[in-house]
Amino acid sequence: MFGGIKKQNNSKMKTKMKNLYKLGIICMSFVLFSCSTEDPITSKVTYYPDMTFNGDRIMVLTQGDIYTEQGIISTEDGVDLEVEMTGSEDVDTSTPGVYDVYYSSVNSDGFSKEIRRTIIVLSDQPSSIDLSGTFTRNGFINNITRVADRVYTSDNAGGLTRTDTSVLITFTFYNIDDTHIYAPPQEDTSPTGIDVETNIGTIVDEDNFNWVLIASATYGTAVRNFTRQ
Repeated sequence: MFGGIKKQNNSKMKTKMKNLYKLGIICMSFVLFSCSTEDPITSKVTYYPDMTFNGDRIMVLTQGDIYTEQGIISTEDGVDLEVEMTGSEDVDTSTPGVYDVYYSSVNSDGFSKEIRRTIIVLSDQPSSIDLSGTFTRNGFINNITRVADRVYTSDNAGGLTRTDTSVLITFTFYNIDDTHIYAPPQEDTSPTGIDVETNIGTIVDEDNFNWVLIASATYGTAVRNFTRQ
């Protein structure tokens, strides 16, 4: 009797083992099947618009000159892209001032890029104001050198202390009409590589002027007033 029970128990145990084995195979198959139906991981390279000016990025004209729009070249991985242009129709060379022309393109993935050309129109009258000399801001010296009529360089455009020369900005600026001054976008104007332009600043008189620096680092948006020393 006891022997029969033992055989019966062994039979039940074998049946359970077989069932567990079958369950294991089913689970494994399910996992393998589930993994095989997942979408593969893919990657894609996006080529952003590569934009190049025809002609100069900064154009300096004299009042009465003719402005000729030269456009740009825009490509995506060597393939030409359409270019949308705005502002060209607003360039008025009969009126001294600063004019911006914008060019934009969108690549095949929907990413856009925009670049800007700046046109400076200077008065055709000889300047009655000479801004060359030594100016100060908060007691700090800014030396202004006259390069040509209405064209100057500044060796400390921010009017900062000269103890840290790594952030002192040297750039070219223009006396537009004896009332306004402007420095167009310029790169690496300091030893630390600061890019900068100014707003259209004000010439108060031959001994005073001001501007706001729009710089890539260090400088805020304060109006910087300079007085001849």
